[in-house]
Amino acid sequence: MPLKNSSPSICVSSEEKVAKLNEFISKDIERRTASKLEAKDGCYLLIARSPNSPVAQSLLSLASQMAAAGIALRTIFSVLKPDQAADLPGDCRVFRDPRLLAVHEQLVLGPMCAWIGDSMRRDPQKRDSLEYYVAGCAQTAELARNSFERIWRAAEPVRINMPLTVALASQLTTIAGANQESRQTSPRQ
Repeated sequence: MPLKNSSPSICVSSEEKVAKLNEFISKDIERRTASKLEAKDGCYLLIARSPNSPVAQSLLSLASQMAAAGIALRTIFSVLKPDQAADLPGDCRVFRDPRLLAVHEQLVLGPMCAWIGDSMRRDPQKRDSLEYYVAGCAQTAELARNSFERIWRAAEPVRINMPLTVALASQLTTIAGANQESRQTSPRQ
C-alpha cells in the first residue's frame, strides 16, 4: 500500500538524518504547544534498532522540549545494552525475535504524523536509507500506531538496575541482619 502525503528523502550522513528529524519533531512539538493538545495525544511511539539510531538520537536531543510540552515516549528497540537503558526517558521495551528485524524503524508523533525509516536489519549508521516524513495522513499514522502496539505486546519490558541509595542500602543491611538473627535463634528441626 503506498504511503499518502509522503516525501522520500535520501540522507547521506547520520548527522544529516538527526538534523532533519529534529526539524520534523520540533515542528510537531511547536504545533502541540500552540494548540494545547490533550494528554491522551501526548505520547510519541518509537521503534528503532537501538538508542544509537538517528531517530532515537534526535528524540534524546529533544527530551527537554518534549517534557516541557508534556509529551511522553514509548520505545521499542531490537538492540539495547544494559548501560543504555538508564538514559532512556519513558517506557521502554526490547524484542528478541529475530524475525522482527524486518520491521522498519518508525516514529508516530500523533494521529496524522509519522516518520518511517529503513529496516532494522540494516545499520542506520552505515547505510544511506530512504525515509518517509508523513504529515497529514491519518491512514499512515494509524497503520504505524497499530504496528507499534502489536510489537509492544510481543516485546519484553526493560528492567533497569538502579544504583542503591545510601538509605536503601542501610535498610537492606538492617533487614539482612534481622533475618540472620532470626535464623540463629530459631530452633532447628
